[in-house]
Amino acid sequence: MILLDNPSRHASFYFAAEEYIMRSLKPCEPALMLWSTVPTVMLGANQVAAAECDLAYAKDAGIEIVRRPSGGGAIFTDTGTLQLTVVLPYESGYDVGAFTRDWLAAPLAAALNRYGIDATPEGRNDVTIDGKKISGMAQHVRNGYICSHSSILFDTDLEQLARALTADREKFETKAVASVRARVTNIAEHIPPAAPPLSTLSSGEPAPTLAAFRETLVETLFTSRQQSASPAPPCHCEGVQPPKQSTRLRQQTPCQSARRPFTPTELAAITATQSDRYENDEWTYGHEPAFTYRNKKRFPGGTLEALLDVKGGVIQTAKIHGDFLALRPVTELETALKNIPHRKDALSEALRPLDLKPILGSLTAQDLLETLL
Repeated sequence: MILLDNPSRHASFYFAAEEYIMRSLKPCEPALMLWSTVPTVMLGANQVAAAECDLAYAKDAGIEIVRRPSGGGAIFTDTGTLQLTVVLPYESGYDVGAFTRDWLAAPLAAALNRYGIDATPEGRNDVTIDGKKISGMAQHVRNGYICSHSSILFDTDLEQLARALTADREKFETKAVASVRARVTNIAEHIPPAAPPLSTLSSGEPAPTLAAFRETLVETLFTSRQQSASPAPPCHCEGVQPPKQSTRLRQQTPCQSARRPFTPTELAAITATQSDRYENDEWTYGHEPAFTYRNKKRFPGGTLEALLDVKGGVIQTAKIHGDFLALRPVTELETALKNIPHRKDALSEALRPLDLKPILGSLTAQDLLETLL
């Protein structure tokens, strides 16, 4: 396992780092990052910023707005929130749910159990304590790797979270809860006062801190690696000169690890991508075509919204939004809809050859057709 450390507090850096790991580093072993940010709203890959975030409040409060490359819903993070990134080699057909369970949900639950806290997976991608969310997860696949991230509420400013995020009224009324704030809680609120520090970093501290919990989670990840039910990741290093760290790591037992910062060369490549993509307004706020048809529906697998420019009964441009858990970019689907007659038979035929599951998660072709028509 490689644990890559960096002091940056900007989500844009870490999304660029994830891209660099999958595109250029290409590790044969799991690559991990644990990080925190300044107050930030992270948009899902297929969401509209104005619909998910109070943009005026965010600007006044100095909250950064960043779009991540994975699907799912918008989240708020700050220095009291812990982000976990795991990058693994991936082959088509692998059980994505197993990756989420073994690398995100299970280690988090095990770390919380060490503090005497019971955590429960819930819904599509949440972990809860007493029915309240403390973690959400999302994934995306690129270049033969799967990147999974988890956002963990340890001591987050929940009042600012509630102000920054604009709740989808339909979503929360359907779940019969009053607000975003009513659905979330901090781990720190559930740690017993007499809880032991549980990690070498926190030894002697009066109460567990985020830094101590981070180390507890790292220790738990290393231990759980030996017990994981996921298949052994395939190696993609053939023909690629791996870093010296990777050569050494492949000779280690599964629970051992290398912990290192990014090299100057790696940092240069990462910061270039950070500036060009993840700090670019075009990426963050996107470009919506003029549209003559708009429809939004909510299904068990998430929200789906279609914006179509239809002229002469034919789709000229299409934009698909939502909080569905996509592994691949939705642009493939948007391209497939161009120049297709806006009729059920024509749309069904155009969608038939597409593998929609990695694009729309658990949403179905029928869900999509209901939204397009």
